[in-house]
Amino acid sequence: MQLILFIYFTTKRMKANFKSILLYVVRFIELLISGAAGGALGSNL
Repeated sequence: MQLILFIYFTTKRMKANFKSILLYVVRFIELLISGAAGGALGSNL
């Protein structure tokens, strides 16, 4: 959550390329989901 807020505030200040930031956030969420799924599968085995 803090990372997302940090990205949001930095983009507001810098007026950076929103497409790249959006891709970065999506990748971060994908990593979280895949990590959570992998952890759940690993604990069930």
